Amino acid sequence: MVDDARLARGGLAVLLLGIYSTLGVVRRITEPLREANLLRLTVAAVFVVVVGAVVVALVRSGALRRPLLLVTGVVVFAGYLAVIWPMESPEEKLHFVEYGLVALAAFFSAPVRFSEIGRLSFASLFTALAGMGDEGIQALLPNRYADWRDVGFNALAGVMALVSLSLFRWANRR
Repeated sequence: MVDDARLARGGLAVLLLGIYSTLGVVRRITEPLREANLLRLTVAAVFVVVVGAVVVALVRSGALRRPLLLVTGVVVFAGYLAVIWPMESPEEKLHFVEYGLVALAAFFSAPVRFSEIGRLSFASLFTALAGMGDEGIQALLPNRYADWRDVGFNALAGVMALVSLSLFRWANRR
């Protein structure tokens, strides 16, 4: 368990370093994709990869042979679809991948002595603060600006990932 927490902390550090270090250059990547009408397709491809990875993990664990876990997966997928599909900005949709992963890594990084609700609370707060840090860095960059609405998207992404994790863990115990 200690090795898992250490691995999660390392993954969390790498993830945040990747997010924060690319804030100054990400527009140089997204703008040409947008101009070539490829940004939405690229974001959709990212979501296909993420959904595919989740499905592979569920298949490998045998979860999809268990009806309650299968239903849970469909409910989680429908919840994400309901929130993400209507969003106009492809970049805002990516917050749900980035900060969903931050929240999960924070959850698994939390001290094991914390209760489940304590770990969920820690991960939620950590994710919100990480999102605030993201926007704070953007406020300092000449080609970016802080959009405090994005802090909300980051926090929502984290909460949705943690609720999804909790639902899967609950369904797995049944």
